[in-house]
Amino acid sequence: MDPQPSPSPTPAPTTPSPVTPTPINFAPPPGNKNKNLLLWALVAFLGLGAIIFAILTIYAFNQAHITQTAINQQVKSAVTTARDDQKKQDAQAAEIADESPFRSYIAPIAFGSFEIKFPKNWDGSVDEEQASGTQVTLLMHPDFIRKSTGVDQLAAAKVQLIQKPLNAYIQQFQNVKDMKRSDTTVSGINAVQFVGKFPDRRTIKAIVVPIRDKVLVFSTEDAAYDSEFNQILAQSKVLP
Repeated sequence: MDPQPSPSPTPAPTTPSPVTPTPINFAPPPGNKNKNLLLWALVAFLGLGAIIFAILTIYAFNQAHITQTAINQQVKSAVTTARDDQKKQDAQAAEIADESPFRSYIAPIAFGSFEIKFPKNWDGSVDEEQASGTQVTLLMHPDFIRKSTGVDQLAAAKVQLIQKPLNAYIQQFQNVKDMKRSDTTVSGINAVQFVGKFPDRRTIKAIVVPIRDKVLVFSTEDAAYDSEFNQILAQSKVLP
């Protein structure tokens, strides 16, 4: 009988070598620490800048408000002063008008803004027609200006603005008999005076004042008011 092989010896169990744990370092790397400091410095700088900007903005707003308030007060004061001055001027003008025995007609700007003064107790009527050949007709007479059967009574004074040059207007009087012509002035402007029998058989005196391409004609139809007519003529203000 063959001999049986001896069983192999069982190896002894091996004990593993102990593992040394690697320590974990929670501290930030040196480079990250520097970055954090820089970030906090930047945040602090921006915050300080924002505070300074806010302060400057509030200061500028307050200064602008103070300046605007001062300007508003100055404007208000100027307006009040101007209003008071205008009231004084109006009061003085009203006082003068009350004391003056005359009142005025002032033509619109489109008609030259001429001014005609006539007795305050006289009646007056005016017809203004910009598209007409006779743009203004001002009648002045004591009491009422009467009309009978469509015909006006003889006017103490009449002023007309006519769209016609001087030479063209006075040409109608060239061949009229019993007509006297003389030179005169109205409001410092050289004018022409005619006295005599006029073609309309009403007018007895007319003074023709050139105003650019027009004429301003002063006339009277009633010799009883020749003195008042001359006063009206002397006080007239005409722009050449």
